[in-house]
Amino acid sequence: MRFLILGSGLMGSVAAKYLIEKDIEVSVGSNDKKSLKYCADFVGDPRLETVLIDVSNHDETTKFLKENNFDVVINALPHVVSVPAIKAEIDAGVNIVDMAFERDQMHLRDRAKEMGVTMITGCGVDPGIGNMLAGYGVVNVKNVESVKIYCGGLPRVPKPPLNYRILFHINSVWNVYTRKARIIRNGSLQEVEALSGLEPIYVEGVGQLEAFFTDGLASLTFTFMEDERFRGIKDMFEKTLRYPGHVDKVKALIECELLSKEPINFKGMEITPREFLNTILGPKLRLGDEEDLMVLKVIVEGEGGEEKQVFELVDYYDKKKKVTAMGRTTAYTASIVASLIASGKIRDKGMVTTEDLGTRKEVFREIIRMLREENIRIKAVKCEVLEDFTP
Repeated sequence: MRFLILGSGLMGSVAAKYLIEKDIEVSVGSNDKKSLKYCADFVGDPRLETVLIDVSNHDETTKFLKENNFDVVINALPHVVSVPAIKAEIDAGVNIVDMAFERDQMHLRDRAKEMGVTMITGCGVDPGIGNMLAGYGVVNVKNVESVKIYCGGLPRVPKPPLNYRILFHINSVWNVYTRKARIIRNGSLQEVEALSGLEPIYVEGVGQLEAFFTDGLASLTFTFMEDERFRGIKDMFEKTLRYPGHVDKVKALIECELLSKEPINFKGMEITPREFLNTILGPKLRLGDEEDLMVLKVIVEGEGGEEKQVFELVDYYDKKKKVTAMGRTTAYTASIVASLIASGKIRDKGMVTTEDLGTRKEVFREIIRMLREENIRIKAVKCEVLEDFTP
């Protein structure tokens, strides 16, 4: 197997280290020399090849991919360059796993199929594992009426000012809080305000958290419209998990217009309130050397609540390998799915959604098994013991 990882930041580096340790040939590409060095130092294996490449340059990227015989490309890129990268990868005829989901990716499905490319996007923890569990529940619960996904990456120890720490660009966090969320309500697709629908959620081993609507269903909103197995769902949503009090603090920032991207004049200089806030808060919110944890909870209920399946995943920072819980559940998942494509266990051409992977018994069982090898364990609770989730 020969893989290319585009993006040499936190997630790309974790994926590279995971695959190298599985004796898979790996190259990592980025347009940032400093980031490539960070990746090489983190992986610490001379077998890793690093490549300087600008994925926003379609012709350059396509040419490079055609000249090399990669089985799969894993995108660990900023959301803004995901779609341009996928266009180049499809034109080069290379299979794709992307950790991010963007709606515009769905417009590339026909082209991917035409070019004989397998394309799986939104392949991390959420979207990703959460969608897989939703798919698993839909085919294992009779007359599914509701699917609820709760997910949050959190610092192990909450600290001021927001009881939260970031692993990605701070603007990505603000966008989650300001972009309207698409949910299924009463059998129809609707948009609601992010941060609304606030409710308490208790997670064993973590404690009390708060949950609120965010736009995290990803491909599930399309699958709901297109796949008969999902068409009977009356209510489906994704909510982000944070420590209690976080929402009130973020709402205060919004009400003060500190998340605004509209330029203002300050002493003869043109700046945006968000740029100012990022400069002040950015350094304070970085995870740094602190440890994180990841919580995922998926609830699938049948008609009248007569049948229910509840799945929980709680994962922690790996002190030995120095890998964050976010990296473990995101980058490992994408790498595992990529290996299943390369080994021929996923053969479909065109887009395969992560929820569809959850409906495939043997494929999903293999994903669970490979996650368990890394001590990432999904528990089935409040339902009959399911064979797929037993050790």
